[in-house]
Amino acid sequence: MKTISKILLGSVAVAGIGAGVAYTTQPDLKNQVNTLTPGTHKAGKTTVDDTKTNEELATTVIGLYGANHLEDNAHWKQVPVAFKSSTILMKEPRTNTLTVYRILVPNTNQTDAPYYELSGSDHNTVTFYDGTSTTPLAKVDLATVVKYVNAHYSDQQQQDCATRIKIQYS
Repeated sequence: MKTISKILLGSVAVAGIGAGVAYTTQPDLKNQVNTLTPGTHKAGKTTVDDTKTNEELATTVIGLYGANHLEDNAHWKQVPVAFKSSTILMKEPRTNTLTVYRILVPNTNQTDAPYYELSGSDHNTVTFYDGTSTTPLAKVDLATVVKYVNAHYSDQQQQDCATRIKIQYS
């Protein structure tokens, strides 16, 4: 009986140590995926077609591009901050060839949030706007946006942001 107790006690101790080692050697995924520093990870492989079937991924790609190219704009520069937590995307379909997407960044609401339009027969043109103006800040081809983001952000960074975006219809 004492031998069985010692074996069981020893097995429990070894299992506990093994679990502790496994826990402490796991990478800190929360910090890894919240890092949105461009160029610090392996390049992404997102395609334009991927953005056509995944609106959250499309918003991630377009939002990161906008944040990096419109960094002087107070609202667009807040997009990476918004992407680190749950982010609301207001979708406003206008016509078959035009849809507006508003990214609710910190300290904005639906009327003043930065937004982008996807236009054209294949929705391949992205036009960026400040939430407070109807004057375009920039207009670029979706393929250019995807290429830039893939060169500066990993698939994991892109996918992690995309999982935090929640689409609501306006």
